[in-house]
Amino acid sequence: MPIPEFILQKLIVPGSLKETDSGFEFVLLNTFASATINNFQVMVANNEISPSSITIIPSNSDPYSGKSISTEQPLYAPVGEQITIKISNYSLDGNVQISADTREIGHIEFSLADSKKMKSKKEIRPSFYSFFQKPLQASIEVNLDQPRGEASPFLLGQFVEHLERCVYDGIWTNDGKVLREDTLELLKNLKIPMIRYPGGNFASGYHWEDGIGPKNERPGRTDKAWLAEESNQVGTDEFLSFCEEMDIEPYLVVNDGSGTPEEGARWVAYCNSPEASEQGQRRSKNGHPQPYNVKYWGIGNEVWGQWQIGTTSAKEYVKRMKEFAHAMKAVDPSIKLICVGNNPLSDDPTDPRNLWNDEVLKSSEDFDFLSWHIYQPEQESWKESYDPKDLFGSVCAAPIDFENIINRVHSQIQNSNGKNKITQCIDEWNLWLPPLPGAKSMHQVTYTLRDSLYVAGIINTLYRNFDKVDIANLAQLVNVLPLIKTNDSSAIATSIYFPFVLAAELEEMVLPVKVDSPTYDSFEIGANVQAHNNVPVVDAIATQSQEKDECSILVINRSAEKRTKLSITMVGASGYSQMSIKEIRASSPEAANTFEHPEQVKIHSKSPKKFSGKINTINLPPSSVVLIKLFDPNREV
Repeated sequence: MPIPEFILQKLIVPGSLKETDSGFEFVLLNTFASATINNFQVMVANNEISPSSITIIPSNSDPYSGKSISTEQPLYAPVGEQITIKISNYSLDGNVQISADTREIGHIEFSLADSKKMKSKKEIRPSFYSFFQKPLQASIEVNLDQPRGEASPFLLGQFVEHLERCVYDGIWTNDGKVLREDTLELLKNLKIPMIRYPGGNFASGYHWEDGIGPKNERPGRTDKAWLAEESNQVGTDEFLSFCEEMDIEPYLVVNDGSGTPEEGARWVAYCNSPEASEQGQRRSKNGHPQPYNVKYWGIGNEVWGQWQIGTTSAKEYVKRMKEFAHAMKAVDPSIKLICVGNNPLSDDPTDPRNLWNDEVLKSSEDFDFLSWHIYQPEQESWKESYDPKDLFGSVCAAPIDFENIINRVHSQIQNSNGKNKITQCIDEWNLWLPPLPGAKSMHQVTYTLRDSLYVAGIINTLYRNFDKVDIANLAQLVNVLPLIKTNDSSAIATSIYFPFVLAAELEEMVLPVKVDSPTYDSFEIGANVQAHNNVPVVDAIATQSQEKDECSILVINRSAEKRTKLSITMVGASGYSQMSIKEIRASSPEAANTFEHPEQVKIHSKSPKKFSGKINTINLPPSSVVLIKLFDPNREV
């Protein structure tokens, strides 16, 4: 997974490169992701410096020579740690280049200087300019009489990992003693149906028994996935009690990277066995006599990736997965198992991602869901800067690529001839563009109004494909690619929080929708965000309750600068006489919520108005997500 050079150049502390009496020095500050470095080289003017002339001084340990770095004795570079590099017996008489081999992402190399010229950009005009332009025209037709089917309640799931400040100082206080009330207040609006926990990469090194029992007896551990210290003050009981309090379905991921099937089976027993059983008594002693009845369990995480603890081949993973599945189901046959899949970016049957899924699906009798992850765009495609208008169009069109992957994986499942009915579980997804200057890690992304349109587009895509996908989890909930951000004194909603607030009002039955809309062409910004022609400006889904007393239409206006006049036609019997509207909007598509200005992007509610029952017209603001609720105010509640 190559990392763009401009990202690597940000690891150099500005102004730290300087000459010394014996040579020169510079300082690295890891603001990307934790790294395990097995080989480290420095070059000046294309001349390699002898490792014996390199002295490495981590801020939290003793200095050592560059020649001592090896696979057996790696250099650990956690996020946030400064490392001083001193070079002796070489002068600073040319450009300095760094190369390294890492366990997580392989080989990296970059220069300490870059003189690339920035291209001019097409700026997006503020939203108020739309009032001086003729609006676009679009229409949708919703069929009330022929519902397509019922969507899974878990399409709006979330993900919580022991990573940076997601758990500690995010959902819980920094010491893990209690839940943060300010975060909880924001979480309540989401009506979260499911949370995946505890990882992620973290899960492949996590031993759940470290995180139960009296807190003062729990051992602290070094998290080998993220090179961070884990206090284990938040563990199984804390997380599952939080889920009970919030009425959330838990989804636990067992450690198949460095754990054992027996350990996984004990975790199932601890969560689900009766009080009189061995693990039930253990759970009762820890304050929860009744079983938690955890139904959804994942076996492993991204084990196809070289960064993953326990990385392996598809064949070896299947062997391992079978052992875990049999051990865990022997404890509780009713549990549902999620297996590690991958996200094919092409229809080429020899694509390694396709081959992985094909191999795993041969054993579909042992599991219930095939999972895959997607972050758009992939990091190797990141650029130092983007044209704002081009980026807006590409981000808003990215759900098309998401849907293409859903269809590819669905075809693989259909063609696998498995003995079990398998559906998809997209248990990590998000938009992931480069963080702004000053971010302390690659996970501290600033989300804008534009990005809320992306999230709403993914939600629409999931509902349209409800017959192929049963579980989806945005990564992650707090402080890491965040829906919610916290500091010492407050918690705020980012722009991508609000589509989930609106989507929480969607009903269970998915209705057919026809959209007639102007289109635009988008640009490629990565392997999983391709260029597309004729992207509809308006995207929409509709849902209805089983009782047919409420109907919701979730609409996106993908025009950055223009309003869209939308005509809505309802086909079939309708008792709806009132319409309410909620809009996610801001002064600009590039507006973002900050601790200083936490309401730049927010939901604006309009007073209910009369709905004709057949054809109605509303105006969509530029760069907006709009929820239209139809109801009968006289219905019995």
